[in-house]
Amino acid sequence: MALGLLALTTFLLVWHHVRHLSRTPWWLLWAVLMLPGLVVGLWVWLHGEQQSLPALLVVVPFMLSGLFYLILVKQGGGGAHLALQTGEPTPLTAAELTHLRQCFPWEIYPLQRIDQRDGVVLCYGRLRVMAAEAYPVVESKIHTLLGQRFWLILESNRDHQPVFALVPRRVPAPLAYGWLWGLGSLGLGLGAAMTLTAPHLGISQPLGWTYGVSVLAILVAREVGQGWVLRRYRVRRAWPWVIPFPLWPGVLGTYGGLAEPLPHRRALVDRTLVGLGLALAVTLLLLLWGLGHSRLRPGGFLPGHSLLVWGLSRWAWSGELTLGMGLQLHPVAWAGVAGLGLLALQLTPVGRLDGGRLLHGLVGRRAARRWGWVTKGLILLLGWQVQPWLRGWGVLLLLIPSLPPPVLNDVSELDPWRDALGLLALGLFLAIILPVPGFLPRVG
Repeated sequence: MALGLLALTTFLLVWHHVRHLSRTPWWLLWAVLMLPGLVVGLWVWLHGEQQSLPALLVVVPFMLSGLFYLILVKQGGGGAHLALQTGEPTPLTAAELTHLRQCFPWEIYPLQRIDQRDGVVLCYGRLRVMAAEAYPVVESKIHTLLGQRFWLILESNRDHQPVFALVPRRVPAPLAYGWLWGLGSLGLGLGAAMTLTAPHLGISQPLGWTYGVSVLAILVAREVGQGWVLRRYRVRRAWPWVIPFPLWPGVLGTYGGLAEPLPHRRALVDRTLVGLGLALAVTLLLLLWGLGHSRLRPGGFLPGHSLLVWGLSRWAWSGELTLGMGLQLHPVAWAGVAGLGLLALQLTPVGRLDGGRLLHGLVGRRAARRWGWVTKGLILLLGWQVQPWLRGWGVLLLLIPSLPPPVLNDVSELDPWRDALGLLALGLFLAIILPVPGFLPRVG
């Protein structure tokens, strides 16, 4: 069962994060990433769980898997940095190029030159008005001329100059019986959450229905919030899936792909903040209720791994956490702890994760890519030096592309309120993953 859950988790990661960025078949990337898991599974099948796996059979498959994965992604190419899921290149004719120049009014965006690269039409000029004012005017004219053949993307180039790009439009076909796949993944996630244990945390017995349903309630709240924002902006999405995981907490999150790009960075931030807000509200309610129904016991759980969990535990139990005493957490409290951990994973500012979208909205797509690489290094360093529970996540982040998905208008800045809320959300990420400093009391 564990190997099956690992296979499904790896498939969802490849399908969500990588298949758009490389022409290498997704199934080949998935097979390469599954190499370490297959080696471990074969060893257990042949020798049983009692005989330990040689270190060489752990290190070598991981190194080969990562090396071959990077080579295949690189050889697969991927489109230009502006490209989405494009169809076959369809160059514009000379007559269309002549008419295209008329779509850029002189008083808004005086056009200087037009380039065509791999089916993508790049229009260079000088923006004379605000991007939010220029984009709808140019978009309306281009759609009148060319219909719905292209997505129109406004993005800054390497010289920080706004460039309009016409990217061939292709809306991916929806997955057949997507609702059935979604419900099936929900059942798998529930089953994994209910049955897995975590002896290193003191969870020697499965936590059962109470824990499993509570964790899934947090994930569903996030998807409901994001779905509401997408409907408000009239952006279609695929049916969301739950990502089961063969280790505690049993799930890694949810995946719900978009059928089309978001209109601007404000929509990007709105989608993330509303989903995060609902999920955080449910998580805090579950955690506080669960802490209130937990019990004190010698050698119990001490919330030193997370500054936020430590603060909430001290608030709930005041001075009753004395030296030598800890908490025997209620399953709902464990769901709250797991929910905060899952929110932290999603808030990691890398690529297509929620934190990556927030960073994209705050600083732009190119800068978000650079900061994504910095984040990967910092998470690996934090995991190996301070927070062991982040080690596996740090390795997985290396497989997730740092470049966020594009939005149609990537030039318009956020308003001050969205800037402040985005920074607050990234601050929440730090409050969850950072441990309690040594000068703060763990108990008392």
